[in-house]
Amino acid sequence: MNDSTEPPPLPASKPELLPRYSRLGAALAVCVIIACVVFVVRMQSAHRAGGGAEVRPNRMLELMARYAVGVKALLQNANQSNAELTEMGLQDMAKFSRTDEDALRLLILKGWLVDDWPAEAELDAVGSKTAGLQADVATLQQLKAMNGEVQDEAWKKFRARHGWIADLARAQTANDEARRVVAQQGMGTAVVLIGVSLLGMCAAVGGLVVLILGHVRWRSGKLCLTLALRSRVEGGVLLEGFAIFLALFLFPPWLLRQLSMPLPGWAAYGPALIALCIGMTWPLLRGMQHPQWREALGLHRGQGLWREMGVGVLGWLASLPLLVVGMIAASWIMKLTGEFPSHPIVEVFAGNGWAKFGAIMFAVVWAPISEELMFRGLLFPGLSAWLRWLPGVVLGAFVFAVIHPQSWAGVPAIMVLACSFTLLRMWRQSLIAPMTAHALNNGIMCVAMLLLG
Repeated sequence: MNDSTEPPPLPASKPELLPRYSRLGAALAVCVIIACVVFVVRMQSAHRAGGGAEVRPNRMLELMARYAVGVKALLQNANQSNAELTEMGLQDMAKFSRTDEDALRLLILKGWLVDDWPAEAELDAVGSKTAGLQADVATLQQLKAMNGEVQDEAWKKFRARHGWIADLARAQTANDEARRVVAQQGMGTAVVLIGVSLLGMCAAVGGLVVLILGHVRWRSGKLCLTLALRSRVEGGVLLEGFAIFLALFLFPPWLLRQLSMPLPGWAAYGPALIALCIGMTWPLLRGMQHPQWREALGLHRGQGLWREMGVGVLGWLASLPLLVVGMIAASWIMKLTGEFPSHPIVEVFAGNGWAKFGAIMFAVVWAPISEELMFRGLLFPGLSAWLRWLPGVVLGAFVFAVIHPQSWAGVPAIMVLACSFTLLRMWRQSLIAPMTAHALNNGIMCVAMLLLG
């Protein structure tokens, strides 16, 4: 596929038509962006430190527990058993234990894996730490004494606090049918994780080939990574639009939460949609001409819809080898900080069908469109007008990664994806390719979570 032909150039921009004080606007925009980043980091740090008043399941630990249960069941079906593998698995999962509740969950899991109910002394030691854990231990003792039967209210509270691991505890004290059901759930998770890992490795190898070929074409001049040069006046206006979007996206929902106003879940999309519309149209309101606005934001079809989408798929594949590097960096951060990447959408996938449908639409449709418009449409061209393209790529990727709620451990991998999307924008000029790569990445994650559920 020869992509040396570039889209026809759009009319030259006319910065003189833009209003005065654009330099001041750019400076204020940078201050607002920095303030928003600091706000997000502080909020996330406070949330992780406080943990929230309500105890919720540790989805990462739960996923690893399902995998461990599934591997044990698969080995038993093959008439094999490996005590050393079980011990290594428990040691690995202990790394995901962050709270006293996690210590109780690990006791439950260990009891299943070694076919022995947790010792009373171990349960009492965990239960003595908080009143909630004391109630959890009492529920476990009732399950043991009554062969899996317990009062509905006590079970609902226990299940809400510990998720699937609560089902594991109940099955261990119930009949063989209950144990079989839980074992089948674990085997399903293990098969999916093993399959996803194998497919991921194959895709990463294919992506490495695409990355190498792309580098060769870039070195030979057949693949051009550039962006239309914008004046600082235009760049300042683009930064203003992004800063307005980010402020409206973050602060009104935060204020509503502070006021404890009872709002339906979909109401959070209102401020986000308003922020997107105002951020997009701000350059027009500030005087930018429509052709220059479309070019700056990448709102054109490039060399055709299907061709651009195909390039987006190739770009996503090429990002996979770099994503592995980002995940290695994330593992170092996890060892240093003890934090693990997580996302609130994982909780949504533990809900009902409509909640899952809404999460899929958000991840596969809304996020690729809105985030690419703002970050690769406004922020990156705005930064590139004031900086060289490489600092613009890195700074834009950093802001993109930090405002996502995966904690510092998730920043390296998200930055790799953001840099890949930005390079696609530079290559194709249009936003279709980065939107496609973004949607493909999120869609694969959603499919994996549906299968694991």
